[in-house]
Amino acid sequence: MSANIVPKEAPFGSWQSPISIDAIFNQPSAPSYPFRWSGDLYWLQALADEGGRIVLMRWSGAENEDPECLTPGEFNIRSRVHEYGGCCFCVDGDTIIFNNFSDGRLYRQPLRESAQPVPITPDDPKCLGFADIKSAVHEGAYVAVCERVDDHGENQNALVVIDTSNLQSTVKDFASGCDFYACPSVSKNGDAVVWFEWNHPGMPWDQTRVCKGSIEVINSDTGKQLVGNRMQRLMDAPNCAATQTGFLSDGGVVYACDSLESNWSGLYLWQEPKSQQLTHIEAEFGQAHWVFGQTRWIETAPGTIYAIATDHGGDVLYRFGIGNPDSLSEVVREAAISQLTYSEGKLQFVVSPEDRPSYIAEYDPESGGLVEWCAFKISPASKHASPVAFSCATRDGETTNGYLYRPQNEHYTAPEGVKPPLVVMVHGGPTSRTDKSYQPLKQYFASLGFAVLDINHRGSTGYGRAYRQRLLGQWGEVDAMDIADAIRYLVEQGEVDPGAVFIRGGSAGGYAVLRALTVYPDLFAGGACYYGIGNLITLSEITHKFEARYTDMLVGEPFSKESARAPRSRYRSRSPIFQMDKLTAPIILFQGLLDKVVPPEVTREVVELLETRGIPHSYTEYANEGHGFRSKENRIDSLERETQFFIDILADNSGS
Repeated sequence: MSANIVPKEAPFGSWQSPISIDAIFNQPSAPSYPFRWSGDLYWLQALADEGGRIVLMRWSGAENEDPECLTPGEFNIRSRVHEYGGCCFCVDGDTIIFNNFSDGRLYRQPLRESAQPVPITPDDPKCLGFADIKSAVHEGAYVAVCERVDDHGENQNALVVIDTSNLQSTVKDFASGCDFYACPSVSKNGDAVVWFEWNHPGMPWDQTRVCKGSIEVINSDTGKQLVGNRMQRLMDAPNCAATQTGFLSDGGVVYACDSLESNWSGLYLWQEPKSQQLTHIEAEFGQAHWVFGQTRWIETAPGTIYAIATDHGGDVLYRFGIGNPDSLSEVVREAAISQLTYSEGKLQFVVSPEDRPSYIAEYDPESGGLVEWCAFKISPASKHASPVAFSCATRDGETTNGYLYRPQNEHYTAPEGVKPPLVVMVHGGPTSRTDKSYQPLKQYFASLGFAVLDINHRGSTGYGRAYRQRLLGQWGEVDAMDIADAIRYLVEQGEVDPGAVFIRGGSAGGYAVLRALTVYPDLFAGGACYYGIGNLITLSEITHKFEARYTDMLVGEPFSKESARAPRSRYRSRSPIFQMDKLTAPIILFQGLLDKVVPPEVTREVVELLETRGIPHSYTEYANEGHGFRSKENRIDSLERETQFFIDILADNSGS
């Protein structure tokens, strides 16, 4: 506490935060996908003032120079492939090749200037877009994952070769027939591609296979053509989820993989005729594949690997030599590390520490020097609440995890003997995770005088395959149980006020909010649900392809429109909308009308029942939002409404 500050005594939850809601959403977004070219540093960034438009930024590194946006206003470097998109650009010489969100076409733009991008793929209304774009070594050729609209069924995904070397660019399937493709990598000499693929009903963290194909150049009367053939499956085993596929300089293939036996996602090397495990520690070198471009390992010199692994303490950047497991050594440890790149002789990556916003770090393998690039970084507005690793036993004899943040505001102190209210934050997915990196939202609630529990219920990633798969067939049961048991544990430990517990979450986290409020109604004073799932039947009927069969696995029952409505169906018994008579706590809900993942119909069903049953609630729709709000104005508005909703409940319950 600062020496000249005399804290004012006031009840928890009534403190005035030094962090303004405007400041939370006005600050620059975390940088992503950093790289160097010709001495300058580049990265992608979402612009808060432009509805989250994603642009390419460039900075010379000079303290007296501001980063420069190179992407003209009508372009947005974003993809809708697999709905969630991710990395959708590559660097080819002195140009960037990127997918434009509005039309799903690839564009070429020089890196040196803010020139107008030029389209390099045909204007095809059936093409939703491209992702995971890689230069194919052959001049003007690229490999990418493509998604096409099918008017008569699910969208079609394929691995494609884009050839721009002839007068008329072509997009041809390289591999097709599977439901999903990801992480293509081109060999150093350009004659092969490796990737991973999977099919319904599994998700990419359930079971995938690693495949390799050759690229051949065929000359014809119309010019040269690139074709793929001689497909080979390198890894195709039950209950094995491989990700992070890529080539070494000598042609070997590395990938991250877990299994029922190994539990932890380790790195493996495939060299004819078999694979061998490279890492043997209890940490996750792989990551649940929600978006493209989650690069977790890279080769910096022949046989030398740098790789990110997640353990209970956070993320670690390791270095090791191929064939020498004892050489594994820790280089950097932080709350979160992501998106490795190796350019101009140095490693670039994004670091998300626990005490300040994310930044780009650069590591020199030769000297061991680590540099933080901070031109776009904003310092916290006040002393931060530190995350405390949390775990407690569950009633079925297992463990749930997360991070606890105690109230923190140097301007206030609470009356003696009073316990703080609690906000439980539930991540989405549900096969996702929270980490202990600095998040203004958590700090905001802590500075208001709330304790914050950021929970990694069973089903979350980062704790091994068994922990992650624990939710299969038990969605809505195990996660809700973990939330309830964690709350009861904190109450027993004297950490929080049992009469002032709130819960918030979005998407699958919103489902957890509705489920917890209806299964354990006595635990909660209120809740906030962002684009949450009230009716699993409605969701299964209308959601997008990537998650179309996800619910089958989580619920543990194949979906059909007829059987799902039966009284004993898990779709019915696990849907909060059919248990709304048990809901007693007030709830506030938010929904984007452009949401394709959890469409508005899903939330409106819940609201209609709340109105019919006379349950106190508030509901706000945003016409220009999809799944996950991007507009700064809407994000500010929703948090202002949510905060006031919780504070009003506290005031009503205290009788003031």
